Amino acid sequence: MASTMTRPETKPAPVVPRGVDPREFDGDEFRQDPFPLYKRLRDYYPAYHDLFHNRWVISRYEDVVAIFQDNERFDRAVYKPDGPYQFGTESVFGPNILEYGNGPRHRWIRNVVADQFVGNRLQAFLPVIERVAAEQIERFSRQSAQDVDAGLTAVKTINLVTQFSNQYPVRVISNMLGLPRSDEEQFVDWYQALIAGLGFGGEFFLRGMQARNDMFEYLDPLIRERAASPKEDLISRIVGAELDGERMNVDQVKGFICLLLAAGGDTTDKAISNMWYHMLYTRPDQFEDVKRDPDLWDRVFTEMMRFDPVVHTQGRHTTCEVELHGKVIPERASIILSLGAGNRDERVFKDPDTFDIYRDDLHFGRELRSGRYADGKAGHLGFGMGQHFCMGYQMARQEAVLACKMLMAAMPDSRPGFATHEGVTSPVTGSGGFRSPRELFVEFGPR
Repeated sequence: MASTMTRPETKPAPVVPRGVDPREFDGDEFRQDPFPLYKRLRDYYPAYHDLFHNRWVISRYEDVVAIFQDNERFDRAVYKPDGPYQFGTESVFGPNILEYGNGPRHRWIRNVVADQFVGNRLQAFLPVIERVAAEQIERFSRQSAQDVDAGLTAVKTINLVTQFSNQYPVRVISNMLGLPRSDEEQFVDWYQALIAGLGFGGEFFLRGMQARNDMFEYLDPLIRERAASPKEDLISRIVGAELDGERMNVDQVKGFICLLLAAGGDTTDKAISNMWYHMLYTRPDQFEDVKRDPDLWDRVFTEMMRFDPVVHTQGRHTTCEVELHGKVIPERASIILSLGAGNRDERVFKDPDTFDIYRDDLHFGRELRSGRYADGKAGHLGFGMGQHFCMGYQMARQEAVLACKMLMAAMPDSRPGFATHEGVTSPVTGSGGFRSPRELFVEFGPR
């Protein structure tokens, strides 16, 4: 009788996590799709020491929230307010609120101007926002009709990025500031140079600094004029705003205007193109619902800010040694809060890699600085939290949602201009700016 032998049971080989090469952060693959690396960081290296860039990367949602709310151990300022550094000399924005960290100077400047961009004060500018959007829509509608008549295109087509989103928020802000309409094109040029100058590329930075200096020279007499004879515009409000009897000086006003024009404009610019990209390519099924109910654009905005926000990182440094996930982060260490990674954290959001305006685990509606919502749901990280919560959050949401509603009313049958699209990407290496499609062609009207 033949004997049988039983083979010993084999155990599956242990899963060995793939390591992280810090040069991945600089590659085109990460620039185009950072989310696979984000997941690796969250799962295996939630407090990742990036030796190549001399920084620590924090990727889980709850850790990012905790650091946002911990101003004792984590600071935003790079320089001490009473040190020898002359604030603004290394920034294309000049002396601005982002450089002052958690100290009293930051809180003072923020409190002077914060209420200019919320509530009734923001509502007063609604006619300006609508007028500028209508002008841009009329301009591209006329151009697209002329292109069809000339035989250049078979159907009405626009590049939503270059013909609307890159133009609209800058023109809105320049109108709110009360700048001459004849100079709008100049401000669009300055804006583009300032944004590119946020990167580390030498040529980009030099052009950005030149744009800043040219803009400051332009603004100087206007600011002094509004201080002497205020008008009903945002420059007059900022110049005249007081806290405890003190106003911002001319250089601080210039820096704030520069920051508002560039950072505020670029956030809204990219938000609009990102929202339309996701509706056209990621969730065309939900786009049909949005077409039937334009109020859903508000949900599109919120889910966009979670799924692939315009801004993916914020920086901090430690003020003391901090223990996190078995690591000891040293004092004065550079910290990168990965908002893009935290927003896709499976520990917080179900099926986080799916764009869904109907998800039931995300807070939809007005963002709160504390990040704590009565409905118990998590909020997106796109505007930050705590002391440095984005001051222009209401303006960015209102501008973007209003523009999308007006665009859809003008293009009710809008559809992708091409069958495929490279998607949302970060700027080219060396250039500053935020994540968005480089171009977005939209067809509309009868085929």
